[in-house]
Amino acid sequence: MTKASRNSPVELVDNGPGRFASPRGGVALRRAVLLALAAGCAAMIATDVLNPRIDPVSETVSRYVHGTGGWLITLALLSIGSASAVVARWLRGLPGRPAARRAARGALAVWAGGVLVAGLFPADPPGQWGRPSTSDLIHGTAALPAFLALPLAATVSLRALTTVWPAGRRALLAVTAASAVTTVALAVFLADVMSGGPSLGLGGAPTLVGLVERLAITADVAWVALAAVAVSRDRRDAGRRNRGRRNSGRRNSGPQIGGRPHRGRSYDGPSYDGDALARVPAGDRRA
Repeated sequence: MTKASRNSPVELVDNGPGRFASPRGGVALRRAVLLALAAGCAAMIATDVLNPRIDPVSETVSRYVHGTGGWLITLALLSIGSASAVVARWLRGLPGRPAARRAARGALAVWAGGVLVAGLFPADPPGQWGRPSTSDLIHGTAALPAFLALPLAATVSLRALTTVWPAGRRALLAVTAASAVTTVALAVFLADVMSGGPSLGLGGAPTLVGLVERLAITADVAWVALAAVAVSRDRRDAGRRNRGRRNSGRRNSGPQIGGRPHRGRSYDGPSYDGDALARVPAGDRRA
């Protein structure tokens, strides 16, 4: 295994045939990925706070780009897309069938690329669903496949991720199910709004598309974060196992008496207890 510094660029570590090739990029890069995801979510929440006149239940997040602090939406999408692209690269070392691994990486790459394009091409202002601009068309064309691709990536890679991180099985199952359910609901509400609605509303909200989109984004970003934790956690555990094997090899490399190496003598038999040896009369001891 090739050694690298804790803050070196990302590379995959080959742990042998059939073993997980975990990312080697240092703690700083893994923390940066999680920080970028958290910053993206925080920026979206901030736009809701800064624009109280826009209804978050009926308006999608991307519409806030034209409101107060609209640049936060662009920052959020670029941060989440960039972090997701890094995690997609890490997934190439997952165990399992190569076809499933390629499908997971490809689906997550579609998600990451769609989010980045959606960040570069802003949506139209709130309420303008009938005649979208060119920028809005590009934004929507990129965002829809991204929402559809993330649950696919989560489903295909679920077995491999739970294999390398058994403790996170419940959390991965929960966010995968939430991503699938909210994505289906989002597709229904978007189709309703774009086909002449809105009509699927509740109370004073003409549609719930904004609320459903926020739930889908939360589930999707949570899955990306858990996937990043899964691959990085396996690397740390593998490092501890490797150090343990090396230390064990050093401890058992020579003859021992009383738990310590017996220096200066050659002995091929089992180790002896030092206290028991000390109790044997000197005349009966053998060199």
